[in-house]
Amino acid sequence: MSFIFGVIDFSKKPVKPEEIRALAHAVKWEGFNEQIEVEEGCAIGYSGHPERNPKAGIFKNEELIVLADIRIYNAGELKKSVDFESPAEAFARAYLRWGVHCADRINGDFAVVVIDRAKNGVHLFRDQIGARPLTYCFHEKRLIFASHEFGIVKSGLVSPSLSEEKLIRRFFRFKEEYSQTVFHDIFKVVPGHSVSFLSDRKQITKYWRPEDIKQNKTLSFEDAAARLRQLLLAATLNRMEPGKTGAHVSGGIDSTGIASIVADQIGDKTELLGYSWSPEELTGEVEGVNEKEFIEAFSVEKGVPVKYLRLEENESVRDSLLPEFEQMHIEHPTMQMAGKDGVRVLFTGWGGDEFVSLSTRGTFNHLFFKFKWFTLLIFIRKVGIRSTVSRFRTDILPLLVPFGLIKPYQAQYTDWSKLRFLKALFILKHWKLLLFHERKNIFGYGNRTRFMLNLLENYHIPERMDNWGMHAERYRFEYKYPLLDKDLLEFWFSIPIEYTYRDMQSRFLFREAMKGILTEKVRVRKEKGEGLRIAYSRQNMRNGKSCLAQLFFAIPEKEQLSFFQPKAFENLINQLSEKHKIKEILDYQKL
Repeated sequence: MSFIFGVIDFSKKPVKPEEIRALAHAVKWEGFNEQIEVEEGCAIGYSGHPERNPKAGIFKNEELIVLADIRIYNAGELKKSVDFESPAEAFARAYLRWGVHCADRINGDFAVVVIDRAKNGVHLFRDQIGARPLTYCFHEKRLIFASHEFGIVKSGLVSPSLSEEKLIRRFFRFKEEYSQTVFHDIFKVVPGHSVSFLSDRKQITKYWRPEDIKQNKTLSFEDAAARLRQLLLAATLNRMEPGKTGAHVSGGIDSTGIASIVADQIGDKTELLGYSWSPEELTGEVEGVNEKEFIEAFSVEKGVPVKYLRLEENESVRDSLLPEFEQMHIEHPTMQMAGKDGVRVLFTGWGGDEFVSLSTRGTFNHLFFKFKWFTLLIFIRKVGIRSTVSRFRTDILPLLVPFGLIKPYQAQYTDWSKLRFLKALFILKHWKLLLFHERKNIFGYGNRTRFMLNLLENYHIPERMDNWGMHAERYRFEYKYPLLDKDLLEFWFSIPIEYTYRDMQSRFLFREAMKGILTEKVRVRKEKGEGLRIAYSRQNMRNGKSCLAQLFFAIPEKEQLSFFQPKAFENLINQLSEKHKIKEILDYQKL
């Protein structure tokens, strides 16, 4: 429960007290306390709510100053190599022994700043998956860092401007650079990396390299399932804390699996609450599977009450427009509920789709480009011709035909009609980026391991975690991601690749590992669909279209982006048919 922040001047000029106080005030939420320490050319600190134990701390000795927002899940293993009494000291001792690659020795959620007095250097670290956020700005021998970029901007210590390149990439669905925030010259530390500053020199080091993990060909399927089960239990148990606990329960095997482990291990069931993104009630028809029956099966079997979503009028639209809030409108009300309930930690199965419960996504691509034709025929027979044609269009065709010449699916297609929302001079200024760019593509020519690495390296996981980490603090709890545990992921990358699509059954290995733990009705369900939740989301979007238009028209012309064509957007609202209006508006409101 904490944020970190600081100002470091490499020319040893003193940091003014009002500067560090301004940064502390801008980073923290209302009601937070802060702890600040000032030395020559350096002012650092952390903040948190007084009713929650801080997860940040400062360790100092003659060689180092370490400011760490950190939770360590392999403390016992780490103590075999270094002695420490606090998590911040653990990182300090690890750094002194192993240097910038020390972070690879720690299984945890962390954002850490190490000030090396002897070498006059500063190193910024994030955990391998990015559970804890960390951003920075370096200008004229001065480093300003904070848990989130909005704190740096609000502090007034920098002159902010929007990153036009970031906006273009997001607007046209080009491949984005995760490290670039929406603000020019303010960057995120990339998960699994360290960013070092030695005087005027900046160096980025990748300390976590899952691509180098070798597959264990001697591992049997049964042993893989047993070991996976063991690591799932350990990853969840290591993250449990005393007090009120929450868990996402979608009715799918990821979140419900983690919730099942927590429910089986928690001592007092009255201290556990489930939270669903599905609505409390919904009028009208639902296409596909109604996930509520699976949620209720879990609730009855495990004795855990589950709270369903109930959005206020236009709440989905309002929250989706606030740039600091999670883009999934359904999560903010869940945060509010958890905060009111006094939850300390909220467990989620986020990340399971990409790794330990990976579906058959990417299997077609793997078999096609690895020339495993016989297995491919079995796969086609299993999924059917219609599904095969669909997978070919999305997985293979974009790699064979240059992008832009086909429209296999929206994520790979550039809608050039969006140019009408931008002024001509702005388009001319960025013509190179508009014409020469990379598009998003999680599929590739490599095997299924490469597919998983692509999922990891497009950084959509930490993008969401950045928002969740920032705003959960506001409601005095924090998220836990057992399915993204470092030990668990490293084992997953060592599993023979064919086990991940065993018998062509989706998530078969994970289902085997969760026998006897996960509610059986959920464990054997054949599809992942959440028809009720999707229908509810669509309904709220439709209902919110007038609110969205009102919010847009309420923005004074002088506050519009200088390169934006507000009249074009106004014409869109006024001219499009009722059927397509909300889809178009929600698409273009990203600017």
